[in-house]
Amino acid sequence: MGDSRSVVDGAFRVLRALPETGPDRQIARLATLTRLPRPTVHRLLGQLAAAGSAEWRDGRWVLAAGLIDLAQGVEPLPGLRRSAATVIQSLREETGATVSLVVPGGDAFVALEMIPGRDELPIAAHPGAPMPADTAAGIVLGGDPGPRRRRFGAAVDDQDLVDGLTCYAVPVTLPGRRRVALQIATSSQRPAERAAALVHRAATELERRLAMTVR
Repeated sequence: MGDSRSVVDGAFRVLRALPETGPDRQIARLATLTRLPRPTVHRLLGQLAAAGSAEWRDGRWVLAAGLIDLAQGVEPLPGLRRSAATVIQSLREETGATVSLVVPGGDAFVALEMIPGRDELPIAAHPGAPMPADTAAGIVLGGDPGPRRRRFGAAVDDQDLVDGLTCYAVPVTLPGRRRVALQIATSSQRPAERAAALVHRAATELERRLAMTVR
């Protein structure tokens, strides 16, 4: 179980670092950015290519076109994912939870960014993962049910959808008054709502950063 978590975490580190690298000494640069050994970076790139998440193009590794199209298609504010990256990573380190930035995506909701936490959870933890309307994030962005609502627009999922899984989500207001949701997911042994203050603080910090970017 520990090995599988480390592989998933390493794969997401490589995916997040790819846009920051060029063709020159790319593997070395990825190893530095991800803090992974070079052989591990090589292996993960091969696995990501097999999964359709990365591809070799023009002498360098790049994100697969499908991932880029997904990000551009659902990102409600240009640069949102990039601006949120540091905040999301910090929240993950503070809470140990799986952290998601959830946005409206057509008729449903989509994880624009998602970083796996320390616990292995019974969910698909990757960018582009669909979020049902009755998740905590879906309630924040969509509507009822009232009993799972919390103060300041937040919502909870205490094993309402999946046994052993809890979530806590808060709204993030973008410039222009559009909204996305910041959500953490944990095992029921560490209920997500216990970290409510940290999630609200992270959402406020993200709103501040986005406001400064627009100015």
